[in-house]
Amino acid sequence: MKLAKNSLLSLMPTVAGVVVSILTVPFYISLIGNERYGALLIAWILLGYFGQADFGLGRAITQRLSSMPDADASERAGVVWSALYGATLIALAGAALVFVAANVFFGSYFEAGEALKAEALRSTWLFALCVPVIMYTGVSSGALTGLERFGVVSVGTTVSNLLAQILPLLVAIFYSADLSSLLAASLVGRVAGLLMVMASMWRVFLRRQTVNPSTAELRRLFTFGVWIMVTAIIGPLMTMSDRVVIGAAIGAAAVVAYSVPFQIAQRTVMLPMAIVQALFPRLASQSAERAEALGKDAVVLVGQMYAFVVIGLICMAEPLLRLWLGDNLDQRSVIVGQIALVGFWVNALANVPYAHIHARGDSRFTALVHLAELPLYCAMLYGFGLWLGLAGIALAFSLRALIDCVIMFAKAGFGEARVLFHLAGPAALIAAALAVSPYADGWLPAMACAVILGGLLAPLCWFQMPAAAKQAILTRLGRPANPA
Repeated sequence: MKLAKNSLLSLMPTVAGVVVSILTVPFYISLIGNERYGALLIAWILLGYFGQADFGLGRAITQRLSSMPDADASERAGVVWSALYGATLIALAGAALVFVAANVFFGSYFEAGEALKAEALRSTWLFALCVPVIMYTGVSSGALTGLERFGVVSVGTTVSNLLAQILPLLVAIFYSADLSSLLAASLVGRVAGLLMVMASMWRVFLRRQTVNPSTAELRRLFTFGVWIMVTAIIGPLMTMSDRVVIGAAIGAAAVVAYSVPFQIAQRTVMLPMAIVQALFPRLASQSAERAEALGKDAVVLVGQMYAFVVIGLICMAEPLLRLWLGDNLDQRSVIVGQIALVGFWVNALANVPYAHIHARGDSRFTALVHLAELPLYCAMLYGFGLWLGLAGIALAFSLRALIDCVIMFAKAGFGEARVLFHLAGPAALIAAALAVSPYADGWLPAMACAVILGGLLAPLCWFQMPAAAKQAILTRLGRPANPA
């Protein structure tokens, strides 16, 4: 059950951040206004983007430390010191780049009042300081994750996410709504979480060890990490390209009708992604044969568990969106959300072999695949968008996820008949939910469809669940596990 515990720990910061974000938005808008809050959101987007684009050092150090379980303390310290040295070099260059980019953006392209523009320009040095904070957070968290120390990472990241959103609100209430003050408070929140994680990293890896960064080790980390960085850059481009195509091919008004259900569907991937994050160091630390077997069991478990969420939301999409948006609901949003949910289910499956490939030390293959997919995806978005409208845009996303999934399954060796057979049942029930949902008009019919299809999925999942997961559940329930 350690994997389940680590998955929940990985999930906690994201859930906490989403909840606090939802709760604080009305207060921010009331206290500081839409314009200033928009500027603050840009800063948070910057933090989030560099959290993904950390030159891959976080993932690289996790893979490296997980793959050397028999190394002594000095060897591990050398890996960590090398990563910190690399993070410092990137942070210095990145901070300078962000400082210049922020000055250009706020000085020339930021549409706001002159007073807010001046505040933003005075705050550009704080934008630059975001980069080293994010870099050191990635390295520290990655190092601890390599030894499966998810508890400290989860608490530190949760503290960081919460304080980064709450402290600026408190500053606005009790001190000032000046953008510099708000950004400084947000950065203090990030630093508080970073200090917790770095203190733990120091105790685990660096205390009583000499400072011994290695050029060879740094080259190894960068070789792995640079391809992770490629994916981190391409990923946001793919995410943003659908909105750009909608604006060009369908119209600006359609962007909202697409974005709202798509982003809701995207939030549901938190659980399977938490499982994959917890799984990664385990895959890297085991032999190739055991890692492949674990990955195959994990992809079945992810497909089964996430299917409950996908089926339920497909059936309930129309009444839930209508409850939330009322008369402002664009009917096109319903089918967009339903098709996107299918795509995210396929994407969740693909993330298991994707993690397995990285865990075995190959980050180049996945980056090249995503590079090749980008122009194809843009062409699909435009073609399907012109043909089927917003539903076509969502279909292009889901088809791209399917192509990605097939490639990752083939590369990782997950395409054996047993795995595909165990995923066929959830896939068929998801397809059934799509087929019947247009006829389930209203709360009661929609709930009935969700319950019936979920009821069919439950025994199917139980009988096809990987043996290790089933035995862990039975043990937790107090029943004797089947020794077979």
